[in-house]
Amino acid sequence: MDYQHIDHRDLNFLPNREQRFQAINTYLLNQNLYIKKEPFFFEAIITACFENEDKILVNIPTGISLTKGNPLSFFKAFSKYIQLDCVYEGEAEDYNYYFRLKGLGIATAARKEERMPVPVEVGFASNILTYKSFTDPEKFKIPNIVNEIFAKYQERLQNGRFEHVKVQVFKQSQDAKLEIVRKTMKTLFIEDTSKIESFRSQDPSLLNFEGEVNNHLPVIMQRYKDEGIKSELILPIIYKDHRNEPVSLGVIWIKNSDRRIDKEELPELRSFAEEIVDIIRSWNTFRTTASYKIMDISRTGMCIRIQERKLIETLPKRQKLELDILFKRQKPLPVTATIRWWNKDEKGYLYLGLEFENQAIKEVERKRLEKNLDVLSQQYKRLMSLRAS
Repeated sequence: MDYQHIDHRDLNFLPNREQRFQAINTYLLNQNLYIKKEPFFFEAIITACFENEDKILVNIPTGISLTKGNPLSFFKAFSKYIQLDCVYEGEAEDYNYYFRLKGLGIATAARKEERMPVPVEVGFASNILTYKSFTDPEKFKIPNIVNEIFAKYQERLQNGRFEHVKVQVFKQSQDAKLEIVRKTMKTLFIEDTSKIESFRSQDPSLLNFEGEVNNHLPVIMQRYKDEGIKSELILPIIYKDHRNEPVSLGVIWIKNSDRRIDKEELPELRSFAEEIVDIIRSWNTFRTTASYKIMDISRTGMCIRIQERKLIETLPKRQKLELDILFKRQKPLPVTATIRWWNKDEKGYLYLGLEFENQAIKEVERKRLEKNLDVLSQQYKRLMSLRAS
């Protein structure tokens, strides 16, 4: 069973038994807790404490299947998150179980909002922005569409002020300079092949030809002279993948014989490379149309369940998500969120813990979200009071 915290919660663990059981008796006895096991919404109640034995008696209304010695944690979010780390000891009677308490941790930072469950008839998530992944750039397997895009931009550059222009993907057998550019993701720029200082760049964004490519400068300079090349530029085309990691797709490779390429032209050519990447990204991006259950939600984040196999494989590799929340009879509410944790249950369904990025949510959308959550909170409190009575 898979589980991963993307951003671990910092906990202060109480150092001695007396403090741990005092906290349980004061805050947790006969309170609803959640079992820290997929998908984090099964409830449990501590009904008795046995401080001298380091044990607690826990009622789990749904029942649970454990073997003696299995670890299990429980948690509850007050103004701060509290977690109990336990070991299963045995069953007392139906739905009541003994656990040995191993640790009690309290979050160092307070949780801003209590999360509420969202009935599917009230709201759900959809329209997740996702990406097709390149098969394996490291093995030079690039979709044909990328070659087609490169060819169009090569034609544009050839019709401009540069002479020998190639916009191409990296290949398995290629010029050694191209391979160095691919691996370092740095630009190789020789402004004037007749001047030795052009081969000794101090700019961290550029390759130092002498130190990183070839230090036999007299031989290299003579070769450029024989070929009639006054300037050379190899600019990498860098694409950020679904994990926000840079991938070297190809290069803009320019050789000029009639004039030198001026350093002032580099920003324009870098913008050209970024334009190519934007075109590839627009081709590579799509939105899902399925509905995804919102397990719980607050003003700061939510947990959603994913059942699509392809997304189950790819979303845990992501750092952020763009998606819509759809409340009943309302237009989609767009949100951007950071993935804080994920896990998979026995059925293979994926659960994502998301934290909203406030700066990415427009003020009008934030107010709409808060209004819906206020209504949801009132409904939830009424339901809880009915259960208690």
